[in-house]
Amino acid sequence: MTKALATEGRYFFFEDLINAKSMAGSKHYHNTFELYFLEEGECHYFIDNKLYHVEAGDLVLIPEGTLHKTFYPEKRRARTLINCSRHYIPADVMDKLPPLLHLYRNPALVPQLRALLGQIREEYQHPDALSESVLTTHLHLLFYTLVRNAASCLSISPLPPYIEQAVAHIKAHYAETVTLSDTARIISISPEHLSRLFKKETGFGFSEYLTMLRLQRAEAMLKSEPHLKISAVAFACGFNDSNYFSEKFKRVYGFSPIKLRQKSDTYRGI
Repeated sequence: MTKALATEGRYFFFEDLINAKSMAGSKHYHNTFELYFLEEGECHYFIDNKLYHVEAGDLVLIPEGTLHKTFYPEKRRARTLINCSRHYIPADVMDKLPPLLHLYRNPALVPQLRALLGQIREEYQHPDALSESVLTTHLHLLFYTLVRNAASCLSISPLPPYIEQAVAHIKAHYAETVTLSDTARIISISPEHLSRLFKKETGFGFSEYLTMLRLQRAEAMLKSEPHLKISAVAFACGFNDSNYFSEKFKRVYGFSPIKLRQKSDTYRGI
């Protein structure tokens, strides 16, 4: 079952995949919280400005609006994916989640996580009139379990700093002119080496990541500042040409910045 359960203000999607071609994940972000459980194999997961090596039994937690991408070094793999709105996350654990992001590794907890995911899977695949309430209960229990057992999580070894430094620079200066050569000079590495390393480790080209980040920031501004002209949003997010911005935005989102603003106005009841 791949159809999402959606009601007003709520969204829930559950999916299992085994050795599927589509598992060579694309670069994306979304407006829902993501939980990713790797059942078998290994995965490199680029999240925000960090790269993680994910092993079988690991759980990945990704907040809304966070740019991420998966890539798999081997053919054999299986994973479970949940995308959900905040309705499914207990309010009293929200402030406790940041230290658990993004990789949650707790081998002793794996059997319990598998059991909880199995209950969620069964409810999602065989819904009835009570499924919305039952799914909410299961997800709440899953998040409470993660928080309660956080102290026994294993620490993750830090990765080489070049990519994190490069991404941190991009995030700090995306509204300005950001070039590969300037970034390489700042972190004391050759542009050629940075370009190769960036693509290898993240799956993004340097310019591609910069554009995606700018679009992400622009989306947030279009929603939060409805009276700001679209051209002003484009310039504020580092785009020197508002027409180019609109074209890139539509290519990524499937609709224009104007359409997004109209949808946001409708949601606010304007």
